[in-house]
Amino acid sequence: MFVFDQLRSKDLPIRLMVIFILCCMLLLVGKLWNLQVATAADYRSQQENQSVRAIRLPATRGRILDRNKQPLAVNRLRFDVHFYIDELRPLFREHYFRLKNGRKLGRTAQRKLGREARYQVVSNLTMQVSMRLGQPLVLDPERFHRHYHQKLYMPLAVMQDLSPDQVAKFVELIHGVPGIDLSVNPVRTYPNGDMAFHTLGYLRREDKPADDKVVPFSYRYRLPDYAGIDGLEGVFDRRLRGEAGAKTIRVNNISYRTSEDVWAWPKSGQDIELAIDRDIQLVAEEALKSHGAETRGAVVVMDPNNGDLLALVSRPGFDSNKFITGFSKDEIVQLSDSRLNRWLNRAAGSGGVAYPPGSIFKIISSVAYLEEGILDPDDKVYNRGFFRNERLYPNYTLDDTAPPGDYNFVRAFKRSSNTYFIHYALTPDDRTDQWQQGKRILLDWGNRFRLGQKTIQPWAIAGDELPSPIREGEGYFPPRGNEFKKVDQFGKSSRWAAGDVANLCIGQGEIIVTPLQMAVMTSAVANGGKLMQPRLILRVNSPHALGQAQNRVIPSKVVADLNLKPETISLLHKAMLADVDDPDGSGRAARVRGMSVGGKTGTAQKKVPTGKFHPRTGVRLYRTDHITWFVSFAPVESPRYAVVVMVESGESGGTTCAPIAGRIYRAIQEIERKKGKGGPRLVTR
Repeated sequence: MFVFDQLRSKDLPIRLMVIFILCCMLLLVGKLWNLQVATAADYRSQQENQSVRAIRLPATRGRILDRNKQPLAVNRLRFDVHFYIDELRPLFREHYFRLKNGRKLGRTAQRKLGREARYQVVSNLTMQVSMRLGQPLVLDPERFHRHYHQKLYMPLAVMQDLSPDQVAKFVELIHGVPGIDLSVNPVRTYPNGDMAFHTLGYLRREDKPADDKVVPFSYRYRLPDYAGIDGLEGVFDRRLRGEAGAKTIRVNNISYRTSEDVWAWPKSGQDIELAIDRDIQLVAEEALKSHGAETRGAVVVMDPNNGDLLALVSRPGFDSNKFITGFSKDEIVQLSDSRLNRWLNRAAGSGGVAYPPGSIFKIISSVAYLEEGILDPDDKVYNRGFFRNERLYPNYTLDDTAPPGDYNFVRAFKRSSNTYFIHYALTPDDRTDQWQQGKRILLDWGNRFRLGQKTIQPWAIAGDELPSPIREGEGYFPPRGNEFKKVDQFGKSSRWAAGDVANLCIGQGEIIVTPLQMAVMTSAVANGGKLMQPRLILRVNSPHALGQAQNRVIPSKVVADLNLKPETISLLHKAMLADVDDPDGSGRAARVRGMSVGGKTGTAQKKVPTGKFHPRTGVRLYRTDHITWFVSFAPVESPRYAVVVMVESGESGGTTCAPIAGRIYRAIQEIERKKGKGGPRLVTR
């Protein structure tokens, strides 16, 4: 070749020139190899990223149903009106030249005019469509321009959540409007409003969930999605949310959509069937609300034979739909009210909330006295209208709400005589100081009833662990052998004394419980001594769980058998029936014609901080609030329902809570009449 021939030339400048040309050629070849071979994959990836937009497609959230498959949290279809901007380009061009009107414009003026022409076209079409649908709208210019520059490849939503009438008008009247489409999207809805707010929970907008499926590309846009925050929506969010899909949109050099392809279809979330009976839940909510719109309280309705939670009510609550549709200013104020504190699940004790049980603890005291053989139900104890033993306990006195007179067990139980129960806790022989024995017995039986512990534990089914569906509190109950009481506000603890045992046996002092724990206690008395684990979830239905078709059925579980004597159960049933049926029973307001109800009232005193301190000593100041209770089961001869009612700041268990329980039982009676329902049988351990 000529170039290589010149290398033999004796002319040095020519040889140097040839060498320089060869080096340049080698450098060019190397650069071309680097571009075409070594970094080809990188450039190809960049080209794909510039021309392809990956869109995250949220899955349809799983349903939450009641035991009769009635909807509690489901998905409804939301109809939205969209404009596809790329299909409006001929209109943009036509309107631009109309506005320009032959004028000569600079580049900046042309861009400004083009921007205005695009907005006017879409704004006019929006007004035209919205007027035909009976809802005139003005398109926000900033929103339109932001969408045009950032998400041009996506449709622009101009009307959302059309009513059925508007959908019909759209199908009938919207013809010939270019670029318009009606999209259908699932949106979470709670058809019963604020019913079971704390049990179901709520959602929050979350387009980038932390545990999202890993994909081999980054999303340029994510369609609206939600994550569960509290309640069942939060605990089982991953199962309910399903598995998101993805689609890709190919765009041209000015970001207009040219084609789209679904890369992976979304997989729907799992359905959850609850033990809740929607009809019973609704009547329990209404019964509690009948005490007042701002009632702070809880209701638990439990099947004592298998632990099914038929209703779990905590009030005040809130409408879970508002966390999706948005809040008004008044609703934000309601959520921020610290006195009502709508966030607390008072039924399960979330947030550490728990209450002194008052006289409903006398059920456990009765079991302890009878099982340990220190109480003869026929023996009588004289009540002076107060408890006072000047010889043994000269420094302890307690008023009795029961009138003076002689009391055997049944009369003391139904009249809720403090003197009677304190007598057997401190000096059952009426001669010697035996409070240490009373303390040992009460702590032993309180722990047998699993007070101070959560009632629901996680399940492990076929290698799949299901967490507790309720964010539950433990309350407090001293362990066996406890020597010191809880520390006071100064961080000091003191040893037990006779007065502390006397307070404990009537449900005051060193004890706080949740309504759910009291439902377990009441159910154990109703069913003959078996502590049932409350069951909120019956089954988890999963057509796509981990790529396999499988369902998870949650079995009933007997946590412990107290092995109570038949005569103990029989006597307690008799006493609880007398509390409701007898004219002088404290729970007579819960009486229901045609249904035998056994119950026990309770009124406890609770110290509530006032937020103030003593000016000289600095001691925190408290006010006294009343926590009122009514625990019950029915029918007494064949228990199917255990109903627990708790109301904060009530008057008394008999006047505040017993009437609420009576309303619930009457409603259940009517529900059973309509359904012709019989009672379930006790599960075996």
